[in-house]
Amino acid sequence: MQQKQNCDLPIGWNGSISRMTKITCGLLFCLTTGVFAAGEKAELLTSNRIESAVPDQVGKTVTITVQDEMGPVIGANVVVKGTTNGNISDMDGKVILQNVPNNATLVVSYIGYITQEVKIGNLATINVKLVEDAKALEEVVVIGYGSLDKKQVTSAITSLKADDLMVGVSGADISASLQGKIGGLVMYNLGSANAGTTFQLRGMTSIKSGKEPLIVIDGFPGGDIRSLTQDDIKSIDVLKDGSAGAIYGTRAAAGVILITTKSGSDTNGKVKLTYSNEFTKKQNYNAPEMLSGREYAEHNIGTDYGSDTNWWDEMINKDNFSQKHHLALEMGTEKAQVYTSFFYEKNQGIALQDERQDYGGRVNASFKLFDDWLEVRPSVDYRQAARNNHIPNFQQAMRNNPTRSPYDSESETGYNVWNNESLDYNVVADVMLEDFYGLDKWFKPEVNLKLNIKPIPGLNYQQIIGYENRQWELHQYWPSTHRSEIDNSRKGHAHLYFEKKEHLTSEGYFSYIKDFKGGHNLNATAGYSYFEYNKEYFGMDNYNFSVDGIKYWDIGQGSYLSDGKAGMSSNKSVTERLFSVFARANYSYQDKYMLSASIRHEGSSKFAADNRWANFWSATAGWRISNEEFMKDFEWLDDLKVRFGYGVTGNNDFDATYMANM
Repeated sequence: MQQKQNCDLPIGWNGSISRMTKITCGLLFCLTTGVFAAGEKAELLTSNRIESAVPDQVGKTVTITVQDEMGPVIGANVVVKGTTNGNISDMDGKVILQNVPNNATLVVSYIGYITQEVKIGNLATINVKLVEDAKALEEVVVIGYGSLDKKQVTSAITSLKADDLMVGVSGADISASLQGKIGGLVMYNLGSANAGTTFQLRGMTSIKSGKEPLIVIDGFPGGDIRSLTQDDIKSIDVLKDGSAGAIYGTRAAAGVILITTKSGSDTNGKVKLTYSNEFTKKQNYNAPEMLSGREYAEHNIGTDYGSDTNWWDEMINKDNFSQKHHLALEMGTEKAQVYTSFFYEKNQGIALQDERQDYGGRVNASFKLFDDWLEVRPSVDYRQAARNNHIPNFQQAMRNNPTRSPYDSESETGYNVWNNESLDYNVVADVMLEDFYGLDKWFKPEVNLKLNIKPIPGLNYQQIIGYENRQWELHQYWPSTHRSEIDNSRKGHAHLYFEKKEHLTSEGYFSYIKDFKGGHNLNATAGYSYFEYNKEYFGMDNYNFSVDGIKYWDIGQGSYLSDGKAGMSSNKSVTERLFSVFARANYSYQDKYMLSASIRHEGSSKFAADNRWANFWSATAGWRISNEEFMKDFEWLDDLKVRFGYGVTGNNDFDATYMANM
């Protein structure tokens, strides 16, 4: 089915509109692009034809072996095109996929190699040989306080562009799009709409301190990956070994993830509009087999209340539906560029009471002033997430008596609430009767000033000033009909909590990049870094309300306040500060012989005064053998490099307030 839409555009419009609509539960709308010239009455032909993402109803099992010139490729990503059916190759380079249609196409990809598409046909066993992407060597990768040509890198760095990220994998953050893309990166997520992702990049780096990598967003260390949306990301660079991360000192023991967001481009003054959306339906799989009510009664395990309840199934939200909308505007000339985006996302989980709604926006700009002497790059990022994550207790569900019903038509709440049985209670009523509303907010303004010292070509000074404000508000109310209130003979419990975190960053550094005669190249950086962190919170609890409908909005009405039994707390954490000076130099000769070294002298207020300062350094070397004359006859070899590196990093990722109170 096709539908024509006549669009009257205002005079002066000379941009493009692209729309992509995607349904990840198995349906895919076609991509439609229209380009409009100024003053024209344009006709946008929109295809609403629905194509099945699974062409055949009956699939088969396919074994794929991925290799390159050296043998099996470990960690290659293999996915059935147009679906989320995929996996990564094992130690033998093999992937086994099930339910693969005969007329499907496999997409095989790995960082540094050309992506290949292979049609299945009647094959059940497929061998794929990947070819290295020679163009990848010409790419520029982001490193600590600067960038390098990929061919000059001597540390363990993985670089991803926006097109490398997986699409159609909505989640609580962008981590799902990184699955299988970064070797050695282990991610753990419960799958909840509100669950955060735990990252582990360099193994167990500490017993009591933090184990997750440092996140640096647009040069701002200590960023939160949950504040990002995938559509705004330009590139991700991962510093995996100690020599790469040493320049970040006390926060680099678990590795560093550098994220660069889009900042606009030269569109010759035209406006570029991009809109994308996703619709997702989640399905529960592999539920445990539970005794039915009748089977439970036949085995005489406990009291027979006459019902037949699958408690696990009762806690599943079968009507979950998630959607995401992203709108981006981009406009620029050679001297001024602006990128702004807005998004809305509603994410519902599989469990009852597991949902969140996010909306936010970003403005990134870049201006060249005073005959390119000064570059100003301001940015503002805001995100707000309303959360309901009081999900049922699934462990308790497996203990519950299946002859009991969670519902009672004669009850004012509609639920069957029983009490004083610690090993058997209505888990459905517990979560459905409680009111839970959490509000997460991120606000991050930042400015990057770059002074190009033109009398000395290649020399510049950059100053970054950034501020991040993170707020968390929690509203909870347990009515008089809730099990917890009945057990404690109370008439309602209201809880309010507010927390604020502030990050302040100021970094300035000189950079010098110079190509000398004879194939010599120097890339050097030296500067300082200052970071400050503050946190404060307060909370209050009150009980016994005359009317449940007031909830937490008039918390002083609870009788426990006048009885002197209400609760109230507040706290301000110890201010945490970091200050450091650092330097780094990278040298390359004819792109064959490479040396790099860095040093960072840093002090952290978290440590005692006599143990506050330390030095963190690194040294690396590389030899690109493939550029030697004696390797010219090996036409099958595009790039071969041997590298060595050693680095010292630290870990100050622990609570300073807790340590101060010990």
